[in-house]
Amino acid sequence: MSLSPVKSIGIVVLSAMVMVWAEFYLPVRESAGLDIFSLAFQMSRTRARTMKMRLEMPKFGPEIEELTGAVKQLSEQFATAFTNELYIVVIPNGNRLDLRRGQKVILEAAISTGKNDTLTYRGQKWIFQTPRGIMTVIRKKKDPVWIKPDWAFLEKGETIPPLNSPLRRDKGVLGAYMLDLGGGVMIHGTPQENLLGRSVTHGCIRVGREDLKVFYDSVPVGTKVFIF
Repeated sequence: MSLSPVKSIGIVVLSAMVMVWAEFYLPVRESAGLDIFSLAFQMSRTRARTMKMRLEMPKFGPEIEELTGAVKQLSEQFATAFTNELYIVVIPNGNRLDLRRGQKVILEAAISTGKNDTLTYRGQKWIFQTPRGIMTVIRKKKDPVWIKPDWAFLEKGETIPPLNSPLRRDKGVLGAYMLDLGGGVMIHGTPQENLLGRSVTHGCIRVGREDLKVFYDSVPVGTKVFIF
């Protein structure tokens, strides 16, 4: 009696499974002590737990925000706990800058900080973000001139000029005063005071004309700047 095509295929598949079991699974299990079916099951369970955790991550959003706020508050307390000297506190998330001595706020100003954007060109990448951490005022300058970096031309679709080109010198864009924090980060003025309170800069800290004058006159070189 001849078998139907379906039964024939079934027998072939079953025979192949038996052969794999005998020729591959059992020898591997015996020689290496490795149960590949058990391992596959464990991998499947781990993958399922990982996916579940990823789906549940948004639920922790409020808790993460609360913890972030607590860390910021503790950081501010830490900054004031060990000094009675003049120092600056910058809070990019709120676009606020405080001039303080100990726990006392001498001046509070609205500022503009990094816009948290990136620019990529031929393998180079610029991240326009105000850095967090502890910095120091390393120098001060009146009527500063901005030496425009490459990204300032690329952002506008312009050709990058030579390093000594007069096209790189831009007077007035930094305002009347500048406090240099190093690493290309500065506290300076702006002709766009209507944008204060917003995150629109390439990493520097912009301050209004009147507040900047107070900072320039009051803050000596060597003053600590805490950026949270």
